[in-house]
Amino acid sequence: MPALLGGFGNKISILLFNNISNNSNCSSLNFSNQKAIEQKNSSINIKSNSQLGSYLAGLIEGDGTFAVHDKKSTAKKYSPMIIVVFKKADLPLAEFLQSITSCGRVLIKANRGYVLWQIQDIISVYTIVTLINGYMRTPKIEALKRTIYWLNEYMANNQNSKLPSTKFILSKINPLEFKPMDNSPIDSNPWLSGFSDADANFSINIHKRSNKNSTRVQLFYRLEIRQTYHILNNEGEQVSFFSIMSKVANYLNSNVLSRSRIIGEKQYYSFILMAHSQISLNKIIEYFSRFPLLSSKYLDYKSWAYVLELQKTNSRTTSYLEEAINIRKDYNATRTTYNWNHLINCYLIRKL
Repeated sequence: MPALLGGFGNKISILLFNNISNNSNCSSLNFSNQKAIEQKNSSINIKSNSQLGSYLAGLIEGDGTFAVHDKKSTAKKYSPMIIVVFKKADLPLAEFLQSITSCGRVLIKANRGYVLWQIQDIISVYTIVTLINGYMRTPKIEALKRTIYWLNEYMANNQNSKLPSTKFILSKINPLEFKPMDNSPIDSNPWLSGFSDADANFSINIHKRSNKNSTRVQLFYRLEIRQTYHILNNEGEQVSFFSIMSKVANYLNSNVLSRSRIIGEKQYYSFILMAHSQISLNKIIEYFSRFPLLSSKYLDYKSWAYVLELQKTNSRTTSYLEEAINIRKDYNATRTTYNWNHLINCYLIRKL
């Protein structure tokens, strides 16, 4: 099994990264993190890495949460926490990100189908915030802003602390300047890869056309997110996710649809982007070739892209249809085989 020591800049050392199982059920990469404290201390002084920062921003905006104490609350005060949820199959990715950042810990929730990357100590939170600051694109940036204000206030109020632990923390961090939302083109960084690892999927639809007595294979990229952010803005209004969904849709030459559904006694509203035109599919291939996915969705994407390539040349042959049907047997929710070679020397490491 591979082992990797985390860190940033020239501090990163890949000690061993091979013999990854090609056919395993959610096998862990078992990353070593024995020198996390030393590496974390050195990582505080790094310059922001745009590849890692933008990818993490997208991932956290999709499946992450900032827990920041509300000043108005009378409940017990707590320091900020960042939690990212992964499906159980993506445990290797959670461990990989924890290792290269030396931040937080990965918690396996037995019998719940998911794992958590929990980032709680102040230095780790500061490190992740420093990385993603300036790369967020959704209304969740409001929570980042509150986290930065908390960190800056903590530093200002504890400058004269006599506690060794507090002095140690303050010696490693500097006040942060909150950066506004990233309005750069979608294809300028891997933000969409992180966001897609959290909230997108690739589908291969096979259905018979009764009027033509034939079978059709359709390929879709689907991205879905809630319609509004759960915290009201300063004017007491809900902030919509429509702006960022529209920007992604424009880039992929697609449209944004609205969806409502009732689960139990609650009604949920979401925005859905469905890309399936040839122009859209070409855009998707272009983007994810530059900024590959890192979760197990990467394997689904590769199968999906393979079917797309076959479709261009063999769409009317029986062998093409059989190939598409066979691929779907180990795909998305039915996948049982995993290969994590795509994490070896991935762009998040190479650009550090």
